Amino acid sequence: MQRYRDDKISIDMFEFRNWLGVDQVFPRIDKWLVIPPQNDVKDIVYGYPYSLARSYPFPTIKVLAAKSLRELDLSGCDLMDVSLSSCAVHFHSLRKLSLSRVSLDENILQTLLKSYPLIFSFILEHYLGLGKIELLNLQKIKSIFITTTENKCFKIHAPTLEHLSYSSWIYSSKNLDVVECQNLKSLELNNVRIFDGFLHNLISRSRSLEALKIRNCWGIRDIDYSNLEKNEYIGHQIPELKMASQAN
Repeated sequence: MQRYRDDKISIDMFEFRNWLGVDQVFPRIDKWLVIPPQNDVKDIVYGYPYSLARSYPFPTIKVLAAKSLRELDLSGCDLMDVSLSSCAVHFHSLRKLSLSRVSLDENILQTLLKSYPLIFSFILEHYLGLGKIELLNLQKIKSIFITTTENKCFKIHAPTLEHLSYSSWIYSSKNLDVVECQNLKSLELNNVRIFDGFLHNLISRSRSLEALKIRNCWGIRDIDYSNLEKNEYIGHQIPELKMASQAN
């Protein structure tokens, strides 16, 4: 890393997997992470595969300074230790934001999304600290992947959205509010309790929907596959299926 710093060598991708899991390594990681933003880094990946009593406090503000950043992939770290309230700059380079097993609150999430208004892929998995989650005004978003183990509400306003995957682990479809989805092409639902009208309303408002995957959901009485090119259903409960031939 010292050579990259001293010789100003460009960095396409900086990936660090923290297998040690001890606080003593945190200051060293801080020093390493100063260098990539200064060397036109395009992709940053930080990951810790296990649960820690104290996760690494990721220096988000320093990373936000990387104007060339295209992909930010964080897992097993803490975003709560830094204040992003003073960060009002918009960076238009980031295209993919992935957050897995991170600690953050609503203000930090909204600041991240506002800082990167042109992301086209957003992944949120097994987060801690969030209440109601709103994904609004993402101008170029194409793909959203959500996995939650908490009973939280999601509101998505994304007219450009094409791919949506939602895994809730036993929680209700009432927690998912998709306001606009006219360009949605594929929808995947996993482990969701589906209430009457939810699936029908979502499909009817998704005029471009081509593929529907439903896995281990319950509460579904019927599914209209008549206008879809691809479909997949896995589950113990067998709903009434309306196929294209039946529609004709």
